[in-house]
Amino acid sequence: RAFSRSHAQRLHHVGRHFQAMAGLPELPMRARKKTPLREAPLVHRFKVHLREFSCENLVCDNDNCEAYLHIDFDGQKFYKTDSEPDNANPEWGFKTAFHYAMSYLDQLNRRELRVQCFNKSSGRLIGRAAVNLHTIASGPEHCQLTLRLDGQDEPRGTLRLTCVMKMLSSDLTVICSDLSLVMQGCNAPATLQISSSLVSSAKPMVQEHSAEGSWAGPFSFVYESTLKEFARYDEQPEFLHFVFSDESGTAQGEASMEFRKWLPNLRDKEQHVSFKLPVTYKGTKDEAEAFGNVGELKGNVLYQNLPVFAQMIGGLWVDNQVEGGHLLLDGLPHPKCAQPPTVWQERPVFELLNSEEEETDETDPQVFDEHVSELLMQIDLPPPWEKRRERAGGRMHFFDPRSRRMTWKDPRFLPENWDQRIDPNSGRVYYQFYKTRGTTYVDPRYCPPGWDMRLSKDGLIYFAHLIAMRTTLTDPRGVPENADPALDDQGRMYFKNHEEKSTTWTDPREGQQEVVLAHWRHEQSVKWIREQVRMEMKERHEMENEELEDD
Repeated sequence: RAFSRSHAQRLHHVGRHFQAMAGLPELPMRARKKTPLREAPLVHRFKVHLREFSCENLVCDNDNCEAYLHIDFDGQKFYKTDSEPDNANPEWGFKTAFHYAMSYLDQLNRRELRVQCFNKSSGRLIGRAAVNLHTIASGPEHCQLTLRLDGQDEPRGTLRLTCVMKMLSSDLTVICSDLSLVMQGCNAPATLQISSSLVSSAKPMVQEHSAEGSWAGPFSFVYESTLKEFARYDEQPEFLHFVFSDESGTAQGEASMEFRKWLPNLRDKEQHVSFKLPVTYKGTKDEAEAFGNVGELKGNVLYQNLPVFAQMIGGLWVDNQVEGGHLLLDGLPHPKCAQPPTVWQERPVFELLNSEEEETDETDPQVFDEHVSELLMQIDLPPPWEKRRERAGGRMHFFDPRSRRMTWKDPRFLPENWDQRIDPNSGRVYYQFYKTRGTTYVDPRYCPPGWDMRLSKDGLIYFAHLIAMRTTLTDPRGVPENADPALDDQGRMYFKNHEEKSTTWTDPREGQQEVVLAHWRHEQSVKWIREQVRMEMKERHEMENEELEDD
């Protein structure tokens, strides 16, 4: 190869010599073709939550039905549930969350969530079911699938599950431009402030006073968000807020642009929208009445990097068919079915928790330093919970769509097999233990390391010491920091003092005043939550590193 290349170069030089002698124009040496560089494909990210697995009417090969599940998410995530003995209608408290990344969205139709149901007592497969990821990402969160064996049409049972799959955009951008303020039919001079409900902690974007009441922009806001969070469908939508004032700083009016109302049709390539908003003035406390509409704000808004997938609002996926539910927005993809889903229109009415006693929340950011508070804001809620923020004061509360109720009680960091819910009638928070399907009003969190709170079939609360493999009815929580509760071989509780390297049978809580006990409980719960945040962020960093290695 090297010889032939050098030989060709010598022939080329000889040819140039004879061309020059003959007065012929010089012919260039054939240029090597340049292969254009291929751009790396975009990486699309999804947040996935799996939970609420159950089966009904399982057909087992013997009288002892001890079912468990093998769960395979696109060959990337594999899970196995515990077995449920003597139960043809088992429920599992299994739940997990992870990030899923892929390069080509058109491959979602060819990728699947596959579930196999086995009988542990016989070791045989009861049946299997699958649903493709396009259906999950664009359809309902809840699925009902028929279990079957390969090559057989006979049903072997029904599988129910919930899979929340949210497409995430890390640089969803909103760009406002060509803003003009009109009051009493003419341009109104003003100073402009722009803020966003999605970034409530950020300082408003302040523009200098304009004598013409116009601001060319562009004014950009960048978010990390899903489409469902960005275009919220409840009574507290996300928005841009415009505040106008005169040169002395006196308020002249304000306007809000709700993202949901001013989104383009997602089928259109052009994501540019012109808007017109009413400018209102509510007046001050000293003024007898509000003025209402005092003008209008005109402008243009451009959206970039909007997620193209969002799951439906409500509904159920039942063996290749959607039952009920609505699309979040017009133009979104949806599962292939006989009747396309309709677009959501009406706003449901939600109630704020209205109880005589206000519940305390140990995860209130005011309890922690600024660093931990920022980390708390990054951690997702378990499905189907959603965050809400007060317009006045900005305090966070939490909405449960199952009961359509809200609470101050944070639903995060619950131990395995536990779920936080709200009673739709009383508005009171309670906790469900999947293992026995029992409920209690006692919060199962804040146990010391190596301890779990559990619920018996009779509804009795007890605590398991995993190291000793013993249980007790005595609550190990709420002890001072230097006391470490443990159980001996006979299930008796004693307390270790690591500083003094001693043990005692005496419970340090005996004889203490309630104010002291409350202080110990608070200190322990805050320490417990700090550790949960640390573990959550460590797990997130490990997942991100795995995704980078895969890319």
